Amino acid sequence: MSSKQIRQIFFFGHIITGVLIMVYIYSPTLQANPTYSALIQFVVAPFIVLSGIGMWQLPRFNKWRSQRRRMKTS
Repeated sequence: MSSKQIRQIFFFGHIITGVLIMVYIYSPTLQANPTYSALIQFVVAPFIVLSGIGMWQLPRFNKWRSQRRRMKTS
């Protein structure tokens, strides 16, 4: 899988989870639903944080990975 594909997966996942959080914030009926609240707190919020960090640090990770490959082959 290329870096572009990984970034696109992170990007679209980040956008979708952001929409879920917006729906949660602006919908009083969903805020009262304990299942949706737990989903937002324990699945969506951590995913949006990790995907944001992943998109931010992907170039650094790829550089580190390519340096490791070069060291192994040398």
